[in-house]
Amino acid sequence: MPEAPSFDVAALGAQIAAEAAAKAPFADCSEALAASPDPLAAAWDVQDAMRAVLAPQRGGVGGRKAAFNGPGQWEALGLPGPAAAPVYAAQVRTSPARIPAADFRAFWFEPEIIAILGAELSGGGWTAGTVAPHVARLHPGFEVMDRRTDGNPPPLAAIANGVFNEGMVIGGPGLPPGDVEVGALHSRVTLDGEVILDRTGAAPMHPLEAVARLANHFNARGEALAAGEALLCGAHLPPRMHVGPGVLRFDCGALGVAELTLI
Repeated sequence: MPEAPSFDVAALGAQIAAEAAAKAPFADCSEALAASPDPLAAAWDVQDAMRAVLAPQRGGVGGRKAAFNGPGQWEALGLPGPAAAPVYAAQVRTSPARIPAADFRAFWFEPEIIAILGAELSGGGWTAGTVAPHVARLHPGFEVMDRRTDGNPPPLAAIANGVFNEGMVIGGPGLPPGDVEVGALHSRVTLDGEVILDRTGAAPMHPLEAVARLANHFNARGEALAAGEALLCGAHLPPRMHVGPGVLRFDCGALGVAELTLI
């Protein structure tokens, strides 16, 4: 059995939850995590403790997010695989969405493909091929984050903080995964009309691979992914910060369009 962290996991998770709710400046917990016998395991445990506080306040878990899942990205950060975090049901929004900019200390966004589950994923051992029948549709969308800083937090602290997720915006109309050639999808993102991404094949990994990795991660922690959950499958554009009002549009070819307006 792994040694316990050298700090109170529940207390740190509750502290981070309170900071996130209050939009307090990001407080780096990397030093506490690094002092633990297994810093990565401690980061996951703190994320769970944070979720235990926030989930009841935000409608429970409505989805998940993959993070650091671009080619070579997790290796460069010293991680054994992509990161993951819950997305709360009250923060799963439908396009076109309008969100007050004042709700964020530091608004960051990522255009992503969102997979909607049609059936439960439990038991582990999933691959891109075996999850395919369990995924109802793939949609374009945005991940919404509040990093509470204009910098790039260390990866273990990011994991402990739920990778700063503050929900998503789901566009459409979307398509069943069997009807999508992911590599041929063209991603075009505009911010206030300015093109900030215009590229074919921008997905960091196949969305079904991202779904499999998310399922295996949470299944290993004793949790099934429920039918209807919305899964963020990785950023087509590196995380980007925006200050003040603005209009974001993500056109993902055959999958359709997602729109988010910060007011």
